[in-house]
Amino acid sequence: LDHNATTPLRLQARNVMLEVMDAIGNASAVHSHGRSAMGYINDARDSVSLAMGVCAQDLIFTGSGTESDNMAIHSAIHNGCRRLLVSGMDHPATFMAARKYDVRAEPIPVTPDGCTDMGWLEQTLANWDSSDGTPFVSVVAANSETGALQDIEAACELTHAAGGHILVDAVQALGKVRLDCDADYIAVSAHKIGGPQGVGALYVSPDAPFQTLIAGGGQEKRRRAGTLNTAGIAGFGAAAAVCEGSLDHTEALREQIEAGLRTMEPELFIFSNGVERLPNTCFFAVPDKASSTLLMALDLAGVSVSTGTACASGKVGASRAVTAMGRSDNAPKGCIRVSLGYSSSADDASQFLNAWALVRGKTYKGAL
Repeated sequence: LDHNATTPLRLQARNVMLEVMDAIGNASAVHSHGRSAMGYINDARDSVSLAMGVCAQDLIFTGSGTESDNMAIHSAIHNGCRRLLVSGMDHPATFMAARKYDVRAEPIPVTPDGCTDMGWLEQTLANWDSSDGTPFVSVVAANSETGALQDIEAACELTHAAGGHILVDAVQALGKVRLDCDADYIAVSAHKIGGPQGVGALYVSPDAPFQTLIAGGGQEKRRRAGTLNTAGIAGFGAAAAVCEGSLDHTEALREQIEAGLRTMEPELFIFSNGVERLPNTCFFAVPDKASSTLLMALDLAGVSVSTGTACASGKVGASRAVTAMGRSDNAPKGCIRVSLGYSSSADDASQFLNAWALVRGKTYKGAL
């Protein structure tokens, strides 16, 4: 139950990856074996771009969502941007990328429900200092911890009205909700939708500035050098082709889990419960146990969950999402994220609730 960290490899992705690994040829070669490999790349580009709702010719394959974020921010800096506005709910990839450069990386405040403060963004862009260069905004489409969906359409409209550019990190949103925005850059990752780890993609609008991050050969129209990971990209494409609608059942499972938890935990707190969330995500807290204690106890009971984003869950203290929401002082320490996926079932939900009852010494009326 940790699909937001990574998903099991889909059978469709596995099959095409094995097929590609049994073949030969570098996708950059002009002979028949190379053209065959490039055929897999082109098919994947079509499938991923269709799932994203963008033009295939504007898609660059990368090594991860993190690289995609870095590539967009790198391009903004080289376009003269001296001040980045980064949502307080963003992934560490955008925060840390911004810190590499001698520019201001200013967090955009979020509401207690975990939504980007569009009023603050509008006012800040309206008062933009021209000495800070072209405005650049970075927002996530969906927060990986709380599942809170952000109004990326409004963020795009505000940014473009100010003459700026915007990056939307859609890593957690792809395949779960419809991506419908006019972003300049959109970052996604394969392993969140049943594809392999180590493959990502970045959409770059034809009107957006772009500066190569990784120099070398002429791969990806000279936008991203390095031998293409043909098998991984093919797996990404296969997963993208079947991801739409595959999580339709998870909202009912999430409701089953939350209802069961409420019967056992009167003081249960569910983050972002009052706003639209990803259908597969439940981030909750109890007041009397540390997250690490709960996590280990559930793991021993055969249940894999997390305490937040996989990139930061090994760290001590309140998560960045909890802090950004202004709940670090009064929110319970025992934060747990349950994230469902295409392979999750009602039995999984029941097993989690039974494990929770065992770990917490509670009575669950639905116990097996």
